[in-house]
Amino acid sequence: MLLLAALGFTSGCQSVGQHVAQSTSSEHVSATNQTRVVEPPITVRTVAFTDDDDLQVRDLDELDELDVELDDLDSDGGASANDPASLRDAMALDAANETVETAPFIQDQYSYGFEQPAGLTLQSIESMALGSHPAIAEARARVESTRGQYVQAGLPFNPVLQYQSDEIGNEDATGLHSVQMSQQFVTANKLGIAQQVQAREIQKQQAALRIAELRVLTRVRAAFATAIVSQRRANIADQIVELAEKSIESVNALLEAEEVSKIALLQARVEAEQARITAENARTQLQANLRTLAAAAGMQTLPPGPLSGNVGDDLTGAPWEALLAEISTNSPELSRAGSELERAKWSLQLACAQVTPNVTGTVGVGVDAATDDTFAVIGVSVPLPIRNRNQGNIRSARADIAAASAAIQSTQLSLEARLAEAVGRYQVALERYTRLQESVVPTSEETYKLSLEAFDAGETDFLQLLTAQRTLFTTQLNVLDAAGQAKQAAAEIEGLLVTLSL
Repeated sequence: MLLLAALGFTSGCQSVGQHVAQSTSSEHVSATNQTRVVEPPITVRTVAFTDDDDLQVRDLDELDELDVELDDLDSDGGASANDPASLRDAMALDAANETVETAPFIQDQYSYGFEQPAGLTLQSIESMALGSHPAIAEARARVESTRGQYVQAGLPFNPVLQYQSDEIGNEDATGLHSVQMSQQFVTANKLGIAQQVQAREIQKQQAALRIAELRVLTRVRAAFATAIVSQRRANIADQIVELAEKSIESVNALLEAEEVSKIALLQARVEAEQARITAENARTQLQANLRTLAAAAGMQTLPPGPLSGNVGDDLTGAPWEALLAEISTNSPELSRAGSELERAKWSLQLACAQVTPNVTGTVGVGVDAATDDTFAVIGVSVPLPIRNRNQGNIRSARADIAAASAAIQSTQLSLEARLAEAVGRYQVALERYTRLQESVVPTSEETYKLSLEAFDAGETDFLQLLTAQRTLFTTQLNVLDAAGQAKQAAAEIEGLLVTLSL
């Protein structure tokens, strides 16, 4: 009966599937006419450690408190990295734990204005991406998986219930029957140290979650910049078509007045057809870039409506030293490398503690069936660490510490190289954008205005007017390209360079 009662404890796993199914129910959030399924956010709290670096956990709720700083471990390898923060007002990553409803501006067709009073803003798309992107959901699940390993690492061994019969049939005896209970006692605080190892693994996975969030945000920002440039290109292309058609009307009037030849009319018609082709290509490219933006945000399609924003906003210079210092402080890659170093240090402590053997105690009671005498059973067993003193694991843990220390230095050098490359691209694009915007665009606009006035007055031919018009629109497109390139480089820097690699 005792054995059957012990076996009854194994039924506890039968309700696990149902409990998980209930606890992971999804929320349905309506962004537009479509329905998005958003995983429930994971609440992150903190845990406290004692002066002896022993993690005190009394229930599962305290496990959620592992997000803050853990006590530093004195060693020769270095210190743990700080928790990452963002460069742009904490990157609004707190929105990862919130589901944001957006009420986008809806039109039957896209409006291709450079700046719209209402529509899909970058902030609204970022919020949707943080709430629904599968890469972020995967990283959150890995954090929860590691938290489960943390709980498991601190659980002691189960007691062992044993029934034993001896000397059955010895001189026709019915034997000695006993029921024994044994328990293995963990020594040298192995369970606490094992939890410390898993606590650092949780920090590492949380840094990986932060990297996933930053990677999604960076891709969304870069794709948004490309799409907003495409939207403005489509707008300019429509203006080119409109001016080309007006040019046909003007040339027709001049041709009827016999002030120009038919060659000017043919040139105007060719220019108008080319403008229509350019406009169609611009609209096709805009749709492709919008689909790319939707994929970057983790959605199949974006809510209908124009993109709202100015691609030239927030394009300012930033000193190299300030950027490097901030990225070195806030980079989740350095945080992950620091957590790996701390994990390696605790793994070494665990490997050294495992040299001390565990103790198994046994107590029981039995009966001699032949004489009905009752007796007790008491035993203690300890493995002797003679041949196996965990030498291999200790050696491996020391090597892991050295590797983790080198990885921190390698990550720092990698960040410096990636930052130099991104800042270089940003500054080149910013200088180009500034020069075009301040000097080339006004000159092109004035040239076109004067050419138009001269053409209307019959002082110049249509070809000169056409050249001035092409120059103006080409300059405007170059300004857009420069602003888009600067925005993409800025997105990589604001995203702490997680999308770049050497």
